[in-house]
Amino acid sequence: MTTVLAAGVLLAVAACSSDAGEAPAKDQPQTAAAVTIAIPGDEGTLTPYTYTTGYPGYNLLTLVYDSLVVLDTSNEVTPLLATELTVSPDSTVFTLPLRTGVTWHDGKPFSADDVVFTIDYYREYDTVRFASPLAGVDSVQVRDGAVVITLSQPDPEFPVRLLADMPILPRHVWSSITEPEKAPVTAAVGTGPYRLASYEPDRRYELTANTAYPIGKPRIDTLTVSVVPEQQTALAALRTGEVQMTAGTVPANLIDQLSGQQGVTVATGSNFGSTLLAFNDGKAPFDRVEVRRAIATAIDTTDLVDTVLLGKGTLGSPGFWHPEAPGANTSLTHTHDPAAASAALDAIGATPGPDGVRVLDGKPLAFDLLVYANNPDRVRTAELITEMLAKVGVKTAVRAMDADSVDAKVWPDFDVANGRDYDLALWGWSAPTMFDYTRLAGLVASDPKVGRLNVTGIRDADLDAAATALNATTTLDDRKAAAGELQQLIADKAPFVTLYYPAGAYAYRSDVFAGWTYQQGAGLLHKHSLVAWAD
Repeated sequence: MTTVLAAGVLLAVAACSSDAGEAPAKDQPQTAAAVTIAIPGDEGTLTPYTYTTGYPGYNLLTLVYDSLVVLDTSNEVTPLLATELTVSPDSTVFTLPLRTGVTWHDGKPFSADDVVFTIDYYREYDTVRFASPLAGVDSVQVRDGAVVITLSQPDPEFPVRLLADMPILPRHVWSSITEPEKAPVTAAVGTGPYRLASYEPDRRYELTANTAYPIGKPRIDTLTVSVVPEQQTALAALRTGEVQMTAGTVPANLIDQLSGQQGVTVATGSNFGSTLLAFNDGKAPFDRVEVRRAIATAIDTTDLVDTVLLGKGTLGSPGFWHPEAPGANTSLTHTHDPAAASAALDAIGATPGPDGVRVLDGKPLAFDLLVYANNPDRVRTAELITEMLAKVGVKTAVRAMDADSVDAKVWPDFDVANGRDYDLALWGWSAPTMFDYTRLAGLVASDPKVGRLNVTGIRDADLDAAATALNATTTLDDRKAAAGELQQLIADKAPFVTLYYPAGAYAYRSDVFAGWTYQQGAGLLHKHSLVAWAD
């Protein structure tokens, strides 16, 4: 069997150009008694079934819960609750000896039984993202203190997609929970470096250091996580020292200004998060690929990056995949051609009405465009898109709403099987989506159990076939090739428009705590910033 530790031979993220800033000076504080972090919205009771967002919600979740392995700051697989990971040559058998001396936050001992229970629980209650990769598990056994997971078919991405992603649950807590989506705050019991001490909905969380954490020493004694919906309010609080770190990305026009303030540092780097224009593809006229292509062609993504992000971002690939992520089809480029967009609409009979708005099949091409009100960059993006589409006879009305309201229309209860209620929406996926090729398939597969991220509702036989082919590959090279082909097909079918990938920029008070470490695709809020790992 081949041992896989920190060598990262499974799926290390490709090196990315970035400006992560200089390492903190030695005299800057590397530990702190208390730090307050501002987040834009409530993250529920902070369990694997109740957290709200991929970022920062999942990042906070990983401070409470541990996985079997973890991606280090170079995004390479390294052990966590497991002491090592061995993988059979055909990528079907994964053996994980477990750490001893690990306890849950309530003092109960962690064991292999908890791991087996966790896998069974996620498979039974399959509304979490961890359930999909578990569908291929044939058996889970415990041998000499090691958990042995056998798959029914090879999966070379299994360590990254599941083992480094899946929070382990305590059996003694969760075995009695039959409605996990309603899990109370008392269920937020993990083995991680921080325990959830208190939670006030829509206001704050208090996380305290797990002094019994055997894997390393938490660097901050108390983390207060405050819900501050307005980005400008959060940044103002950072300036005055009321908060010491903002989880939200700093707008491009404020990076230099914040960086110039004494005691404040802005860390920047590549961010694999995406910003998309999502179509409701199950609703006319977006069920017609000609309409989607025309709208895509009318949008000037270069102008969006230059105007909204002040050049601090990467142009979107029509195939969705970030061009610096492994497996990217770098031959794909966005085409902006308003004349061609107008001609394409003319060709399908979308003729201008008396007010200049085109009419197709008796209905004006006039739509609502949903956007998070607390995200100034996206609001400005929506305004610019409105101007661009007006030039080709498509009218959009920007509807800035609170994040929960937008989510409820685009992704009700975070389950695509529940449908959707929107025309157009500015949407985005957090960085982990780019670490897993099967999530690319999940964006476009029509079967909700496969297409768990298909918020556009696209139903296309070609995309389904390509998604199935990708998921059936048995080697990493074949999977990369299949991902490249699927990216080409996404570019052709245009189920959504990938506008750009913002650069990550995160501000913190380095005069209070300077131990934050930038991880490409994850920013600052992760275990590696907050734990001094034991030798």
